[in-house]
Amino acid sequence: MKQLNPTLWRTCRALTGRTRLGLLRHVLEQPGLNVSQLAKHLEIGISDASQELRRLQSRGLLKRSCPGASVVYLPIPDPQVPSAGPLLKALQATWDGNRSGNEVIALLAKGLACERRVSVVRALSQHPCSAAQLADLVRTGPDNLKAHLRILRETGWVVKTGKAFVLRPATHPVQVALLKLL
Repeated sequence: MKQLNPTLWRTCRALTGRTRLGLLRHVLEQPGLNVSQLAKHLEIGISDASQELRRLQSRGLLKRSCPGASVVYLPIPDPQVPSAGPLLKALQATWDGNRSGNEVIALLAKGLACERRVSVVRALSQHPCSAAQLADLVRTGPDNLKAHLRILRETGWVVKTGKAFVLRPATHPVQVALLKLL
């Protein structure tokens, strides 16, 4: 089995935050705003905005710039984070087309916000599996797997057909991008 890319699940974990998604969306839609302007748009404190923007930067999704006395974050992916560029493009496509709000993105990200769930989705991307097969493939106990499968079902990644679990067809641009990054 391919080794996990911890950056992907950690990035997904960062994308589950609605404030972070709101900030990221504003940076993508209006690059060049400083931290205090972004905080004002989201009606949050400057220190909260700064902290959340740094989290997005640490996942490679934003680049920090300091023109003059203000701090600006730009939608420039870190080339050392392989998932950042494709994910930013998918987010931009989603928000440009007004296809869905941040809630759908947060839900999809929640599904892959754990390395074990990434392993389950990776296994199911190869072929449908029973719970017993999945437990062997991802090396976890049945109770732990059951909890992860419940979350994957609730977040739209997996369905159960008969005794097998199947990966749902990807229809959302962010879901398509995340599957390609597995």
